[in-house]
Amino acid sequence: MKKLLALFLLLIGTTAHATVLDSCIQTIVADDTLWQQRLFDKKDGVFSTLGDNDIITEDLVQNNTSKIYTLLAGNVLLRCNKDLANILKTDRGVIPFKHNNKEYGFDFSTEKMANFIDLRTGILVINKRNLIPGEVLELSSIPKKQKFFRDECSDWTIADNLDDDAAVNIAGQEVFNEFGGTKNEFFLDFAEGDNRRAFPGLVLMDKTGSSREEIVSYRNIKTGIEKAQIFANKLKKTACSNDGLAVYLVALDVKRMEDIQKSNPSGKNVNTSGYQTGWAIAAGVGGAATMWIGASAVATVTSSAATAWIPALLSNAMLATATTSWVPVVGWIAGALTVTAVTVASLYPYEIQDIQQVMILDGPYDL
Repeated sequence: MKKLLALFLLLIGTTAHATVLDSCIQTIVADDTLWQQRLFDKKDGVFSTLGDNDIITEDLVQNNTSKIYTLLAGNVLLRCNKDLANILKTDRGVIPFKHNNKEYGFDFSTEKMANFIDLRTGILVINKRNLIPGEVLELSSIPKKQKFFRDECSDWTIADNLDDDAAVNIAGQEVFNEFGGTKNEFFLDFAEGDNRRAFPGLVLMDKTGSSREEIVSYRNIKTGIEKAQIFANKLKKTACSNDGLAVYLVALDVKRMEDIQKSNPSGKNVNTSGYQTGWAIAAGVGGAATMWIGASAVATVTSSAATAWIPALLSNAMLATATTSWVPVVGWIAGALTVTAVTVASLYPYEIQDIQQVMILDGPYDL
């Protein structure tokens, strides 16, 4: 008999329709190296002190909730990052595991899981409605000196004072309370060659009474999704409508994997045979270390379709290491960090920074 473990024991039920979260869970459990074995590893597993014949109780689960969510969030981020936004739009999921010849399942909240994922996101308004999650939008693909939004949508002239009546400013003051709300002003960044600050179309905050500007950014992706949706709804039937614009949630820390490899201080222990080209995003789990995670357009990762979204930097050499010294489960994948020796400096706080590309996480929300 299967048992469902959350804050209480229940029989595992079945769902009539598979969701993107169900598909992600199937991918995770198909290879138990980073899930099943990490639950019961005697050195640093979630239940490292549990004997082979001991019973898993609700109290045991309660006492290890943070570790379970960290392990779950890490697996979802590694294997299903392309679908991360849609996964977080599902309220709950059940992920199975086995112990002592019995089948169990964790009933988990995606909202709580999102609290264990650190991923810096921004809100983008651009005149492209065909971008999809996992796709990378590069600065070089956007025409220089392009006016892709009307002045009434977002102010074209901000040197002296922003237009209070611009649609983006009005919507931003209502939605982005974490960035001062009505105390500050909001505008869309400009194209290259037209006074670009960070990246064309990103929502920026202008701090009243100072020259300080910031990228409107949320490190909790579920919060970012909600803010992007509300912001898009506020912009409908405004001066931003009917011009082919769309709102997206994007990852801000994106690099080519080959560039990350070149920046590896040691230049050692990086097996490049597992991939050729692609992109990576910077993220972390459990409030611990961050790393670059292969996320999109990977030419060759592995012959197994089930593991096609394992991070490209987690190459065969790293997987070999991971089987013996994978984690402190409450942190990130320590073995992978040791092998790559990469510092994710782009996660340090920035007011405004030069961004060459962003990765689509959610959208489009057409205006």
